[in-house]
Amino acid sequence: MNTLRQFELLEDLRPYGSARAVLLSWNGRSYDRSQEQIEVFDFIGLHGDRRHRGYARHSPDSQKWEAVGGLREPVESWLPY
Repeated sequence: MNTLRQFELLEDLRPYGSARAVLLSWNGRSYDRSQEQIEVFDFIGLHGDRRHRGYARHSPDSQKWEAVGGLREPVESWLPY
C-alpha cells in the first residue's frame, strides 16, 4: 500500500484536530477526487480550510491518516476564469 497520499479537506482542519477528507487519485493529467473518504489527524499544528489539499501518511503505528503538510488551496480556486 502506498502510504503517502494527497487529499482534499471536506471540512476545516484545526491544529492538533481532525477533519473528514477525500483521497485524490492521479488520472495522468491532474488529481481527481476519489470516492474514498478518510479522517485526517494533525499532530504537527497544521491548519487547513475546507477544499484545501495536502498530503497524509497512513501510520502503521496509529492506524490513522496523519497530515504531513502541503496544505494549500486547489489550483482551480485561484486561476482566473
